[in-house]
Amino acid sequence: MLVLLVVFPIVELHLILFLLTSSLILFYKNFSFSKKLFNPIFILLLITVVGIFTSLFYQKTYYNWLKDFMYFLKPIIAILSGYFIAKKINNFKFIIKGIILISTISAFLHITKVVWHIDFDTWTVESVRKIGGISNLIESFALVLILGSNTYDFINVFKNKLLKNTILILLLFSVTAYFSRTMVVALIIFYLAILGYLKLTSKGLKYGFIILISVGLFYTYLFSVKIERDKPGIESFLYKIKIAPSEIFIPSPKIDMNNHASLWDHWRAYEASMALQEMKKNPSSFFAGKGFGALVDLKFEAPLDSKKIRFIPILHNGYIYILYKTGIVGISLYFLFLFVLYLNSYSSKSNLNEFVIGNLIAGISLYYLFSSLIITGVYNMHDIFAFFLGILFFQQATITNQPSQAEK
Repeated sequence: MLVLLVVFPIVELHLILFLLTSSLILFYKNFSFSKKLFNPIFILLLITVVGIFTSLFYQKTYYNWLKDFMYFLKPIIAILSGYFIAKKINNFKFIIKGIILISTISAFLHITKVVWHIDFDTWTVESVRKIGGISNLIESFALVLILGSNTYDFINVFKNKLLKNTILILLLFSVTAYFSRTMVVALIIFYLAILGYLKLTSKGLKYGFIILISVGLFYTYLFSVKIERDKPGIESFLYKIKIAPSEIFIPSPKIDMNNHASLWDHWRAYEASMALQEMKKNPSSFFAGKGFGALVDLKFEAPLDSKKIRFIPILHNGYIYILYKTGIVGISLYFLFLFVLYLNSYSSKSNLNEFVIGNLIAGISLYYLFSSLIITGVYNMHDIFAFFLGILFFQQATITNQPSQAEK
């Protein structure tokens, strides 16, 4: 299941896999799931209902309507699929081993591919990413599980320290070689989460403040030096980090459509601003959106994929995407969904295992809070964390009260 999800990032295939595996409920005589799982599922279902209902009042094509429906349905089915697969296996350490094993194989293949094909004399970040791929977030998650196992024996699946350290180094090297801003942020969020530092406590606020100061100083440095876009080595990656805020929030006021570099540097913000312009033509759409099947007019034929496209159904900015399809109602429900997940960070410390699981669920919530700005969050077609959410919710439901390590 994980191999197919990682190797083939195709939304239709993922949806079929999730539908097939979530049908495992048919094999349970006493079908039930936890209340903590029901709440986020119900919220996502409400968002989908809003999109379906609003689409009745706007012109759309059936193909684009179906595409939006699949994107909004996918996280619901993915969570259920993860839950019932975990219920069928009923062995959390076995699942952790599976995640780490697949991530390790993926990391080895990634590094081998890059080393085999790269020209070390003229390499650039873009050439490395073109050869090895732009990201593989399961590796960030696996890396955090291994790092966290040094603190929590509950998730430790390695008895051989040499093997564990070898896998750790391999994953670190692979994650670094992706040069992915999203993977780096995910790694930081999940690591802070598993240690319990994302909770609003004095310690959590202290670490949050340190990170903010560090990021501020880093950007101060980036803007104090001249960094060019297409320079070889690490400079092009630093350029991508430097332009990240403007890429998301500030569309270029005068984009030269023939200058692809300038266009792509502001693309996420540009397409989001076009969506908001469309909504301003009909202010009532801000309440419940324009529904499934609604397209955003880019005002020109953009060279996307291998063809030119003027009307697009999906945006990189997940918040604007949800707003465009389901309005303020939908975006409010989405924030409620993230908040419900985050509340799991307040799991009781009387059971250390439950504490770890709750922190990981909260970490996924904050990862979605960030990734919704750049890769559509929970509605990203490559997203695998909704599947992990289902696994974590089942494990959370099955944990019995046990004394913490501190109490022992």
